[in-house]
Amino acid sequence: MEKLLSQNINRVWASLIIDEFLKNNITQFYLSPGMRNAPLIAAMTHLQGFNKDLSIVLCMDERAAAFRALGYSKATGKPSVLVCTSGTAMANYMPAVVEAKKSNLPLIVLSADRPIELTFCDDNQTIDQTKFYGDYVQGEMNFGAPSAEISPLAMTSSLSNLINKSLYPQKGPVHFNCAFRDPLEDTQTNIPAEYIKLANIQINREGPSTRYVNLETVPDKNAIAEISGILKKSKTGLLVIGSLAPHESTETVREFVKTLNWPTYFDVSSSLKYAFNLTDDALPTFDHPEVQSELVKNPPETVFHIGGRLTSKHYYSFLKQVPQINLVTLNLNLEKEDPSHHTKIRINAHINSTLTSIMSFFEGSSLPKKELNLNFESLSKNKIKLIEEGPLAYPSISKTIIDHMPDNSTLYIGNSTVVRTFDAYFSYENRKNIKVATNRGVSGIEGFMASAAGFIDGTQKEVYLVVGDVAFIHDLNSLYFLKDLKTPMKIILVNNDGGGIFTLLPIHREKSVLDYITSPHGQNFKKTAESFGIDYVGVSNREDFLAAFKDMQKKTTHTMMEIFIDHNTNKSVYDQLRTIKL
Repeated sequence: MEKLLSQNINRVWASLIIDEFLKNNITQFYLSPGMRNAPLIAAMTHLQGFNKDLSIVLCMDERAAAFRALGYSKATGKPSVLVCTSGTAMANYMPAVVEAKKSNLPLIVLSADRPIELTFCDDNQTIDQTKFYGDYVQGEMNFGAPSAEISPLAMTSSLSNLINKSLYPQKGPVHFNCAFRDPLEDTQTNIPAEYIKLANIQINREGPSTRYVNLETVPDKNAIAEISGILKKSKTGLLVIGSLAPHESTETVREFVKTLNWPTYFDVSSSLKYAFNLTDDALPTFDHPEVQSELVKNPPETVFHIGGRLTSKHYYSFLKQVPQINLVTLNLNLEKEDPSHHTKIRINAHINSTLTSIMSFFEGSSLPKKELNLNFESLSKNKIKLIEEGPLAYPSISKTIIDHMPDNSTLYIGNSTVVRTFDAYFSYENRKNIKVATNRGVSGIEGFMASAAGFIDGTQKEVYLVVGDVAFIHDLNSLYFLKDLKTPMKIILVNNDGGGIFTLLPIHREKSVLDYITSPHGQNFKKTAESFGIDYVGVSNREDFLAAFKDMQKKTTHTMMEIFIDHNTNKSVYDQLRTIKL
């Protein structure tokens, strides 16, 4: 069997395109059906016979497909390829493309298109697909319709370059638009023999058309010496660990936390929040009014912020109130990543390599301990006591899940109140390794079940997904993925009949607009789960919740637990938590 499909020029180009992805070690394809992308589909199915790692995931809905691809990239750090037909199909990818750009995740859109002579004459299923994603992609390629006038190597080497742009110097989405003229099926047409020869040489060669050797981005020795000096000389300091990529090892960051020996705040999206506790000289929260007030009165001389943006807006409020702080940030992101506008030194470099270089200047030992002269023991113990003795509400849900989740589990958490309640919980004495994934690039409400499915694709490990009811409604069609997903997804759905976060904000006083903002729906989702064959349980008190959660851990199939909580009860718990004194 020949590796190259050669019935017509469309099939030749499609073969070369898919083969170039495979030669760049990109094997995961999320395919949405259509006719204009038939040549690409034919090439994928054909090349599966030559590469057993080529995986085609059929996705009916393009928006869900894109978030599933995003979840895969989040789990692996590798690009996956979204394949769609022409017209609005690629427009449905936009929310996930934006999230990928803002989260520094590699994602490749491979869109089929009609040729240019059909695009601007109101032909069926056409839009202008060039530069469609604007600045939200790091590279775009549009060669026009396949032609024997363009050499196979010109096309594949350009594709290799586009793939590299999705990975370096920072990761992000790219777009390859492929216009196909008829025939889209396997009708035989004449192709110059010399062109077929060149295409066969290309497809049968080893390795990608161009192999890119990218070096890790690390500051030079003088810059490392300067940063190390600042950290050593600071009389007081606070280490802040922001969002870290779930696929990256956290061992170097853990080592740095212990070596620097500063009080540390861990964001939930760092995957390190639950690996430490209050006895490790950690700051439990920025979201308590007294904590922020005391920090403003007695600010650290230096804040060293590692990783991406924090979940807590109060951290940035604190920085704005104390502009004299020497704020040093480290993350590989070429965009401005500074909501407080107070960063004094920005290190745009690979986190682990940079921290290793900094520690080499510490002469192999931990620095003298620095303290903030703040005691959080009473606050933390009273907060935990209130949560444990209180009713079923968001704070007790997050605490119960973290306390009883198996070690080394994966937790995918939704936005709004969900991510904030997990960010707010910090143990007094327990430690647990939990890999945490979130979609905090633009903090959208959609795509969480699809993203969790993609994360499972990338890790082949079960995922506990915690989402609110509004996020669940936004992504209902992604439940369709579960029928072919062999590794279990454990869905914990918190149903408080709408967008409960708004009841915790000052807008709650405006009763005339609150219902429109919270969008109460009056639904439960038992029948929804049953229609997709998902094991379901509903709970409305703490005892049943804990029992159901423990039972969920034993299941080897997809399961869903729906937790019913009351807006007013939940608000009351949060109001009481704010009154606890330091």
